[in-house]
Amino acid sequence: MNLPFAVALLGLLVSVWFAVQSVRELKRGKPGHGRNAAVIHIAMITMLVPFCLIVMAYYWPFA
Repeated sequence: MNLPFAVALLGLLVSVWFAVQSVRELKRGKPGHGRNAAVIHIAMITMLVPFCLIVMAYYWPFA
């Protein structure tokens, strides 16, 4: 496995972790810092996941 593919995979796994935690926080329905951070994390995930998938697709034949 080459480095860009491995880093994209790591980024994808971290994104999944933050997505799960953010959804759990949003389901609590409690206003405050936790909710604001969860909304920001969801926005960051929507930008990071496609980038990770593009990098993984580009480097897939070389893995």
